[in-house]
Amino acid sequence: MRKSCFIRAIIILTILTAVILYLVTHKFNEVILNPGKSLIINRINRDLEYVKDSPEKDSLQILIKGYILGIKKVDNISDKSIGEFIDTLKVALRDSVIDKREYQSLYNILKTKAEK
Repeated sequence: MRKSCFIRAIIILTILTAVILYLVTHKFNEVILNPGKSLIINRINRDLEYVKDSPEKDSLQILIKGYILGIKKVDNISDKSIGEFIDTLKVALRDSVIDKREYQSLYNILKTKAEK
């Protein structure tokens, strides 16, 4: 490989790396986070279709949607912080009915996470 080809390759790789790093650090929310929010909301709505209609179900949908739309940075999401909520939600969805106790438990978990 000639010196000029090697130098061109290094320059092109440096520019590509800089562009990728810029997009990831500055435009990540627009490209990944916002479309991801709508996917999560749609998935939760599909899972809640099998739950019997009740005021608690409607309140839970609004609560989850508000929480997800309120996330501004990916740093605010972690497996530890949301794992407890997902586990509690799975238990609540098993019997296809969300009662006041289950809703209150889910509400408390999300409110604690939103305050952090």
